[in-house]
Amino acid sequence: MHKSALIGIVIIMAASPTMVTAQSGSVQRISNFASGTAGWRSVKIDKKVPATKFTAKRIQGVSAIEAYARKSMALLTRPVTVNLAETPILCWRWRVDDVVRTANIAKKSGDDQAARIYIGLDLPNSAISLGTRAKLALARSRGGNAIPDGAINYVWDNRFPVGTARNNVYTKQAKVIVAQSGAAQAGRWVNERRNLATDIEKQFKTGRAKVTSIAISSDTDNSGETVTAAFADIHLVAANGKCQYR
Repeated sequence: MHKSALIGIVIIMAASPTMVTAQSGSVQRISNFASGTAGWRSVKIDKKVPATKFTAKRIQGVSAIEAYARKSMALLTRPVTVNLAETPILCWRWRVDDVVRTANIAKKSGDDQAARIYIGLDLPNSAISLGTRAKLALARSRGGNAIPDGAINYVWDNRFPVGTARNNVYTKQAKVIVAQSGAAQAGRWVNERRNLATDIEKQFKTGRAKVTSIAISSDTDNSGETVTAAFADIHLVAANGKCQYR
């Protein structure tokens, strides 16, 4: 991904006029891709880099968004409000046709992924150093106040084992967590379940973060490779609740 020093969190800055808010009961639906991409916005990060293409379609019987990346990068994103005390578990399913073979999340030149889900965060001041606050203020003066304080990135990686958690190579305010790795599951839907509240607390040392946005992406601008991914059924449930895939 072609990025500036703060791009790991700036990429989640996109705003949409439609806000997903807490729903009744113990399930909060973020996506309803059977109805298309209403409420979501495609955001191109670098004008010099082609945009990943997002298309609503049914894939293996699942209503989904397909992301087609060919030497490209873009986000499909929307703002959200989440009650992490009520629904801390993030559920989704995704699939890839292959991994980005030459990617390496430990290097700036290799920060590509077949599939990513980004969670933008508003953090308390205690979780942000003075230096980072200054960088964020500068970024917001250029890009707008929608730029979050931090981000959790769940990725389908090509080499690091599942469970790997590390800072984004550009900024420690963006945390990368490997949710899937390798091509063994390529070509099939994989269901995911993450305790988002626990991941945020562990990575940012605070239990007072607020979720501000969610985005999906496939990214191959560094590697020049071509991949196709798909995302579906993004929702949150209670700590003891079951993920509810449609």
